[in-house]
Amino acid sequence: MKKVFFLSFLSSLSMISCSLEGSEENKLTSNPLEGRTNQSIPSKSQAIGDFKKALADANNPTLVKEEIANNSGSQGFGPSRKKILLEPAKMVLLSTGMTKDKVNGLEDDAIISQAFISISNEQKP
Repeated sequence: MKKVFFLSFLSSLSMISCSLEGSEENKLTSNPLEGRTNQSIPSKSQAIGDFKKALADANNPTLVKEEIANNSGSQGFGPSRKKILLEPAKMVLLSTGMTKDKVNGLEDDAIISQAFISISNEQKP
């Protein structure tokens, strides 16, 4: 399980260099957390905690096995796992000071990768 998580983490980080172009599909106003994003942005520690919980949900062995069976050889997170991670990842980026326009301009993989980077930068002494 640790190996799958580590490989997923590395592949998502490697995809960031290819994913910095804009995407019209990442509108924050069309997400389920619309009320939350328009009202307030959570604190950085709360956003990171929510992302870590979503990461634990996304690393559910059932989802991982299903993804491996369906995407043999594919890198990164599958659609079901991206769906779980995307909104908490957006909240992490917004809590670090990134603007909604900049977040909207990123592709899903880049948003998730940036959230991982933000968390790793936060944990450095």
